[in-house]
Amino acid sequence: TDKAAVFREALRVLRPGGRLAVTDVIADEEMDESTRADMAAWTGCIAGALTRRECESALRDAGFEQIAISETHRVHEHAGSAIIRARKPDGR
Repeated sequence: TDKAAVFREALRVLRPGGRLAVTDVIADEEMDESTRADMAAWTGCIAGALTRRECESALRDAGFEQIAISETHRVHEHAGSAIIRARKPDGR
C-alpha cells in the first residue's frame, strides 16, 4: 500500500541505468478521496490508486528519471490502467 516505498526500494536494488516497468491503476484528478480510500475497492485496484501527478512525483522523489506513464484502457469512471516506466540514473 506504500507505493512511494516500493519505488524507493526498486531504485535501491536496480543497478545504475536499470529500468523499472510496472502496470498499475492511475486515478484521474477528479476521483474523490472516499473512492480512493474504499477498502472494498482494493480488489479492483481502484482504492489506493495514485493520480498521474502523484505517481510521477513519487518516482521522481525516489530518484528515477525518464518517467513515462501510458494509459492502456479505462477501468473505472475516474481511473485507467497504465504502463509505468522509469529509469535509474547512471552512477547512482
